[in-house]
Amino acid sequence: MSKLISVATEDAPTIVGQDEVKEFARQVFSKERAGFDRLASVFTNASIESRHFTESKEWYGELHGFAERNALYVENAVRMSASCALRCLSTAGLESREVQHVIFVSSTGIATPSIDARLHNILGFDRHVRRSPIWGIGCAGGAVGLSRALEYTSAFPSHAALVIAVELCGLTFQKDDYSKSNIIGTSLFSDGAAAVLVVGDKHPLAGRQGLALLNSLSTIYDDSLDVMGWDVKDSGLKVIFSKDIPTIVHGSVRENIQELADQNNIGLGKIKHYVVHPGGPKVIDAYEEALGLKKDEMKFTRNVLRKHGNMSSPTVLYVLKEFTDRGEFSPGEYGLISALGPGFSSELILFRIE
Repeated sequence: MSKLISVATEDAPTIVGQDEVKEFARQVFSKERAGFDRLASVFTNASIESRHFTESKEWYGELHGFAERNALYVENAVRMSASCALRCLSTAGLESREVQHVIFVSSTGIATPSIDARLHNILGFDRHVRRSPIWGIGCAGGAVGLSRALEYTSAFPSHAALVIAVELCGLTFQKDDYSKSNIIGTSLFSDGAAAVLVVGDKHPLAGRQGLALLNSLSTIYDDSLDVMGWDVKDSGLKVIFSKDIPTIVHGSVRENIQELADQNNIGLGKIKHYVVHPGGPKVIDAYEEALGLKKDEMKFTRNVLRKHGNMSSPTVLYVLKEFTDRGEFSPGEYGLISALGPGFSSELILFRIE
C-alpha cells in the first residue's frame, strides 16, 4: 500500500477571462463568422470563468509553425515543472536527491532529451534516479502517472516516486482551423502543471495521515482511436474530439468503476469521494448521471473547471490538490481518482483515507 504525501500545482502566467477568450475567438475566426456564431454558445456552456496560458493574447492571433511552438513548449514545460516539483518536495520535507523515480507525463510537445532529463540539471536528482517519461496519454495522463507511481512504490516500498504532469494546450491553438473540434478546444483548453509525491509503505514518510493508494485499473476500449487525440500538422498539433464522448462515458463509467470495486471487495456504494478529471461540463454530467451522484459530490471537479479550464493531464491533479487541501473527509472512507484519455482509455485509482 502506497501513500500520497503532497501535491503542488503551477499556473501559467497569463490569466484570461472566458468572456475575453470568446471575443478574441470571434475576431480570429471572423472569416468564418457564421460557422463560429453557430458554435459560440460552447464558450458560455463550458462553465469556465477563467483560464491560464503561457503566452500573451496577441501571440495566439498570429501564425506559428511546429518548431516555434515546440521551442516554447520545452522552455515553459521545464520552468513550470521545476517550480511545482520543488514546492511538492518542500511541502513533504524531502530533498530532490531522495527521490528514486521521476515519472513525467505530457502530450503537448516533444523533447529529446526529455523534460525530466532537463529537470535533473535544475533540481539535482540523484544521478541514478529512474526516469519514466510518458507521452500520448492526454487527459488521462495525471491518473496514469499516479498508477505507475503506485506500482513502483509497491514493488520498492522504501522508495519515493515523483509524478510531474505538464501540458501547454494553448500552444496547440490553430487560428486558421475553423473546425468544430478546434472551436470547442478553444473554449476549454488551457495550460498548467502539477506534481505529486508518492511513497511506499516502508518509506519514512509513510506514517503520515493522507490518501493510501490501494489499487488501479487501466482500460482501453476497442475500436475507439478516433474518439480523441491529435492530428500532427506542419503548423502543430490539431485536436480531435468526438461528439460521442459524453455518451461513451455515460455508458461505460459505472461498469468500469464497479470492476475496480469488485477487485478490491468493496461495494460501489462505499466509494464516497470522486476526484475526476473535468473533461467538460457534459462529461461531468455523464459521470453524475451514470453513478447517481449529487451535484455537490463533484464540486472539486467543477471548481477546477471553472477556475482553470481543461489543462489535459495535470487537471485531475489540480482536483486532487483541492480535495486534499479542503480536507472534507474522515479516516476509513474510500475514494476514486478517474480520468479519460486517447485510446479511448480510462484510468482509475482506488484510495482510502488514513
